[in-house]
Amino acid sequence: MKKFILMLLLVSNATLATESLTKTEKGEVELLLAEAASKLIYLERDCDQPIDKNKFKELARLKAFSEGYMTVEGISWDRVERKAHQGYGALKIEAPMGQFCQQYQSDIKGNYRFLKETS
Repeated sequence: MKKFILMLLLVSNATLATESLTKTEKGEVELLLAEAASKLIYLERDCDQPIDKNKFKELARLKAFSEGYMTVEGISWDRVERKAHQGYGALKIEAPMGQFCQQYQSDIKGNYRFLKETS
């Protein structure tokens, strides 16, 4: 019986993971990822904290999953990038001298392992 229930759970999880996002969910995920990306841009440009861009999309999927979204399929990465740069602009206006560096480094350190360590 346990094997049957386990198989049923695995099949249902696989089905959920392949479902696409609704239009509203796509917008929510794009905003979520853009907000995180704007902080990463801030860290890179204003805090001398390089980012491994090749891993961002892969780990963005994990970020979305951790927030309850089963997929990022169908989102517009161009929109995420555009919104991230707009968000960075707002952060730069709010803290032009790197005042958020320490806060963002501590907030993101454990969650975004694609940040490279600086010497």
